[in-house]
Amino acid sequence: MTYSRDNIKLEESDIEYALQSLGFTKNDSKVLLALAKYKILSPADIAKFSDVDRARVYDSLNRLIEKGFIQKEPVKRGANYQIIPIAKIFKTIRENYKKRIEDTLTIEKAITELEIDQEESEPRVWAINSRDKIRKKVKDLITSSENRIYFIITPDLLIKELGGYEWILKELWSKKFSSNMEVVIALKYSDELKEEIKKLLKISVKIHSIEGDNVIPFGLLIADYGFLLTTLDQVKEAPEYTSGLWLENGKKSQIIGYEHLFRHFISSETKEIKLTPMKTPYQT
Repeated sequence: MTYSRDNIKLEESDIEYALQSLGFTKNDSKVLLALAKYKILSPADIAKFSDVDRARVYDSLNRLIEKGFIQKEPVKRGANYQIIPIAKIFKTIRENYKKRIEDTLTIEKAITELEIDQEESEPRVWAINSRDKIRKKVKDLITSSENRIYFIITPDLLIKELGGYEWILKELWSKKFSSNMEVVIALKYSDELKEEIKKLLKISVKIHSIEGDNVIPFGLLIADYGFLLTTLDQVKEAPEYTSGLWLENGKKSQIIGYEHLFRHFISSETKEIKLTPMKTPYQT
C-alpha cells in the first residue's frame, strides 16, 4: 500500500522520531511537543506532560531558547515558557538546512580543486570482517545512499543480545523520511518488531518477511551502486555473519548480478508485509 506525505497522519511517537532525525535530542523533542500542545507551561507542567525529568527539562528549555524556538516570561521567579509559531520554527529549520547544503557545495568544489589526480578511481572489492566493522559499513552505506536501498537484514543485526534492532531500523527510517528514495528490506518478522515495522510502512518502505525456519545463509545490502555481502560464519545461540565483501565505487555492470540475487531471494523466500486499512464505521 502506497501513501503520499499529504495523507500520512503521524502519531506523536512518530513525530518525536522525526524531530530527532532533524537534530533534536529525545528530551528536546518531548518538551517541544508538550509546549506545542499546551502553548504556555511552567517547568513543572512541562515535566508532567512531556514525561521528562524536571532537572532535564531545564536543559532542554535552555537549548530551545538558544535556538529561538521558545520564549521565557520576563519575570525572575515562577516564569512560564511559550513556544513561538510552529511555522516559524520549521521555516528556520529549512533555512538552516538550505545553508548547510550550500556550504557542502562550496566545500565540495574547494576539495575537488585540491585533487592532483583527476582520473576516476577504479571500483574495488574489499574483504571485510568483524561484527563492528560490518555494522559501521552498513551505517556508512545507508547514510551515503541517494537513490535506493535494497537490504536483506540478517538476524544478528536485530537480536537484542547483539545490540538490538533499534539502531538499524532508525537509520532506515531517517533515510526514507528525509528523501523519496526507494527502500526495500527483508527480515525475519517477530512481534517485537511490530511497532517499528508499522513506522516504516507508514513512510512507504517496502518490507518482506523471510518465511520458513531455515537459517538465512547471507545478508546483502545494495546502496546505489555499492554493496555489502555478508555470509554466515557460525550458529551458536544465534547465527553470526562476521565476514563478507564490500564493493567501493561500483558500476552498474558490476552490481547487476547482486540485484538479481536480491530479487530472486525476495520472490522465492519472502512474503510482503502491508498495512491493513482501518475499517470505517460504515464498512462491514
